[in-house]
Amino acid sequence: MTTENNSGKNNKGLVIGLAVGLLISVGLNAFLFINGKAEVEAKQVQYDKLSAEHNEVNALFEDAKALTQKLEGDVAEKDEEIQSKLAEIERIKAENDSLIASGINKEELNRRLKANLAMVRKLNKQLEAKVDELLLENKKLETKNEALTTDLDSVNTVNDKLSEKVAIASALQVPTPTIASFKKRNSSSKPWKKTSLARRTDKIEVKATIMANEITEQGEKTVLLKITQPNGTTLGKLNIDGGDVEVQANGTVTYAAQKTFTYTGAQQDVVLEFVSPDYEFAEGNYTAEIMIEGEVVSTSIFSLK
Repeated sequence: MTTENNSGKNNKGLVIGLAVGLLISVGLNAFLFINGKAEVEAKQVQYDKLSAEHNEVNALFEDAKALTQKLEGDVAEKDEEIQSKLAEIERIKAENDSLIASGINKEELNRRLKANLAMVRKLNKQLEAKVDELLLENKKLETKNEALTTDLDSVNTVNDKLSEKVAIASALQVPTPTIASFKKRNSSSKPWKKTSLARRTDKIEVKATIMANEITEQGEKTVLLKITQPNGTTLGKLNIDGGDVEVQANGTVTYAAQKTFTYTGAQQDVVLEFVSPDYEFAEGNYTAEIMIEGEVVSTSIFSLK
């Protein structure tokens, strides 16, 4: 009986011991699990923090490139300070990529990433200041260019007006010419006799005085006489170059006389004649236009009865 009791007590103690051991094991496992989870979470937080710092460096690098794009043309490319700062930021970005891939311990990685981030922030602020400075200079230059353009437009306007005045001043002036009509006579000493009758007219003579003008360019010039008849057609068979018009279509403008002369700047007289003994002149008003170098310098009206 005593032996059975001892045996029961031993079994009971063993069970209790196993239960206590189990509880301790469960507790230890729970502690290790909780502690391990906390460590994993801490490492994840640390990793996320490192990733955020690395991402911020990348973002600042993109911001730096975007800043330089505000500058028009090749201003950013030519500015050594801007290019130097961009190159340094790009170097730090590449260094961060290498550090993360190197597998160095997290403490050292964290320290170096923090230092690089601080450097990139500093460089980015310096870059912003430089870009703002260049943009301000560009704005000042634009304002100056606009002012210069305005001044240039004003000068061009003045020059245009002066050119117009010079052109007007240099135009040859021809007062009202003397126009007469003549009949052909059979006399060598006095071959022409004045007439005002259309049916007796064989020649129309226009005497013009070209006034002195020191501004007009001197040299050889061409003068043309255009006579428009009462019916609107023009007399003569010359074209504007002084050549003969062989076939005259309806509406063709012809000229009655052409002459070249050398203009010296002094006053001089020019006589233009349209001679046609066989032509039957119509009664009515005629218009005589004198043209020098293609420009009409005189317009007069005369009549044949």
